[in-house]
Amino acid sequence: MGTAVAAGVALAELGAQAQTPAVAPLRISNPPPLLVPRTELVIVPEYEAQARLVLGPARVAPILGSDMSVTNRITLRPRMNINTRGLDLTAPLFGDDHFTPIMVGPMADQRRFHAEGEVATARGASAAKAAMVVSSDSSMPLTAIAQATTAPLYVQVYAGSPKVKDILAQASTVRAKAVFVTVGAGTSAAAPATPAGAPIDWAAIEAVVKGTSLPVIVKGITRPQDAREAVKRGAKGVVVSNYRGGSAAGLTGTLLLVAPVVQAVGADVPVLVDGSFRLGTDVLKALAFGAKGVLIGRPAMWGLAAYGADGVQGVVQRLQTDLGRYMCMCGLTSLTAVNPSVARVRAARIAARN
Repeated sequence: MGTAVAAGVALAELGAQAQTPAVAPLRISNPPPLLVPRTELVIVPEYEAQARLVLGPARVAPILGSDMSVTNRITLRPRMNINTRGLDLTAPLFGDDHFTPIMVGPMADQRRFHAEGEVATARGASAAKAAMVVSSDSSMPLTAIAQATTAPLYVQVYAGSPKVKDILAQASTVRAKAVFVTVGAGTSAAAPATPAGAPIDWAAIEAVVKGTSLPVIVKGITRPQDAREAVKRGAKGVVVSNYRGGSAAGLTGTLLLVAPVVQAVGADVPVLVDGSFRLGTDVLKALAFGAKGVLIGRPAMWGLAAYGADGVQGVVQRLQTDLGRYMCMCGLTSLTAVNPSVARVRAARIAARN
């Protein structure tokens, strides 16, 4: 009889389960990243956090990393009670009067970070009245980039690259204003990093100079003797840069390399610089050491990744605004008034021993 009762209970439970509808498991969708409105960002480093949200850890990795140890050792000397209402940031470079000395430097394959790639960067830079240097390893056709540009446009190529002749021909077609030749970094953006102090292929520089009527600027100079040699080989300007190809994250800042190079080539040869520029104060420090212009790379890509052309414009304009603000705080009204007395270099800290 006990067996019959147990069987009846089991049948009743089965009947109850049959009458209860199945409940689907709760599914929680992952919302898209919530970006801060671009107009609410106050400083350029905030764009990096927004780029991380959009790209995720793997895709954002190539545009992370910087070494600020040198930059942070340099302070500025303020001057009060100076009339700065006539502030003018105009920078004459390579035949054009630039709105400010801040340009967007060459970054390869920008469609990694945004669907419109270099075309969006060109629109954003032009909206900020800033020149752009287009990488020879760009992900968009140079003609399309040129069509999106209203500011001065430059092209970049690697010394010894098999694409040199094609790049020079395209540069002429789109009426680029100058050619930047990268040395000491292989023959493409995908090439592995070269050893520090690797010899420069001067014959390749001369080949570029002979292959174009445009001004040639040698990018990748870190030593005064190399700067002099570049000018001797026909360069009309140099870029102080320690980029050696591959991942450039963690390279020591370049600010203290600028003054010796400026002294080596003289006042008539423009010296530009790139590497870990994040704030308007960084730009002013470079100008104090004699640089005529600054190229920005990663910050522009943060803006591109997070907000497209509008983000590039925002990054550049924030740097422009900050440069003007801090020039006024130092009592400076034009770039010609910037001099070494503006900056002070503090001694490097020695790590404590355990």
